[in-house]
Amino acid sequence: MKQLLTFSILFITTLFFGQNTKNPDAAMFFDSILMPVNMMEYFDPNEIESVNVIKKDTTINAVLYHGQLYIASKNPKKYDFIGLDQIKSEFTKIKSNDVIYMVNGTLIKDNIETFKLDRNYILEVEVTNTEAHYNLRKSDTKFDIINILGKTKENLDNKNNILIRGQEIIGVK
Repeated sequence: MKQLLTFSILFITTLFFGQNTKNPDAAMFFDSILMPVNMMEYFDPNEIESVNVIKKDTTINAVLYHGQLYIASKNPKKYDFIGLDQIKSEFTKIKSNDVIYMVNGTLIKDNIETFKLDRNYILEVEVTNTEAHYNLRKSDTKFDIINILGKTKENLDNKNNILIRGQEIIGVK
């Protein structure tokens, strides 16, 4: 009986913990730095010098990727990538771990631990919490929301608009 129990525990442990995590995406390297694929939208396509695709599966940190994508920028030293936790500690005064991250109003749902942004891309970091949102005020769950505004054309244009009593007027600060 002990042998059967031991064998079943070893089998279940191997089944759950001994296998690689499968990822349907390719491993993306930007200037030789492993990056999540969902970060691609925050790169300026005019700054890309070359793209190299390798159709060979690879395992990195026990994650199986289906292919490899190497992107080289025109000026690799231009980028200073920082993670979301580093953005939280450098740009905010938030001490709690209960945080939701957004970039340009889009919720970051995947790869939060490995998600990185170029420090030069960050225009502003806005912090709100559940108390600021009417629908979330009565909730027992309290968390902070960090919205990272990037230097997109829309954000730069909005930054230069002047608001008078909630009305937009044309002007430059």
